[in-house]
Amino acid sequence: MAHKPFKPSTAAERSFMSALRKVGKVAGHIVEAHTHGDKLNEPLNMQEALKAYSKLIDPWARRQAAKMLEQVSKSNHRSYSIKSKTIGKLLRETTAGQTSAEIVNLMARQVELIKSIPIEAGIRAQELSTKAVYEGRRASEIAEELAKSTQVSESKAMLIARTEVARANASITQVRAQAIGAQGYIWRTTMDGAERDSHAKMNGKYVDYAKPPTLSDGTTGHAGTFPNCRCYQDVQFLD
Repeated sequence: MAHKPFKPSTAAERSFMSALRKVGKVAGHIVEAHTHGDKLNEPLNMQEALKAYSKLIDPWARRQAAKMLEQVSKSNHRSYSIKSKTIGKLLRETTAGQTSAEIVNLMARQVELIKSIPIEAGIRAQELSTKAVYEGRRASEIAEELAKSTQVSESKAMLIARTEVARANASITQVRAQAIGAQGYIWRTTMDGAERDSHAKMNGKYVDYAKPPTLSDGTTGHAGTFPNCRCYQDVQFLD
């Protein structure tokens, strides 16, 4: 099936997700190495190990974020070229500076999110340990949750990857669209039965970039900017 213009790059999502899952796996293993049943062995050492790992992966996180953003930007540029050769030429002439500035902002966000994966794994483990003491939860229940540390961290990593690829695509789409005079877009939803009801209701509606819509569930934002959102912006150009 041909790639739909302005839809997030599936290749970028797969690659970024694979990279971030590695971080989730290592973070989970660090937690599990400091776990015995429903107890944390030397929790301070665990936290220090996770913080050290978060710091260690900074250069790697920057490379992965840069790779993802480059893939998204190239895919997004192709979307404009598909729409019109004239727009593609105008894009090269007028939007390089705006796009570069937005990518710098996105890059900083991606790096911090990647580095947050091990930190959040440690916070979760400590919260579970605290609940065992102060909330009287069964030891077997806490042990079961602690044993899922790697699985939970990988799931968190996958959510970040899926969300951030879509968010990056949405941000770059908007910057380029407004730079060449587009005022808005048609909200496109996957419509495969797994979409949010509030997003399904937006499918096919025109949205002005200057007025982010408030959805039926009370959230506000443009297509592709919500957590785990698979919607995208079909930019509308003036004739």
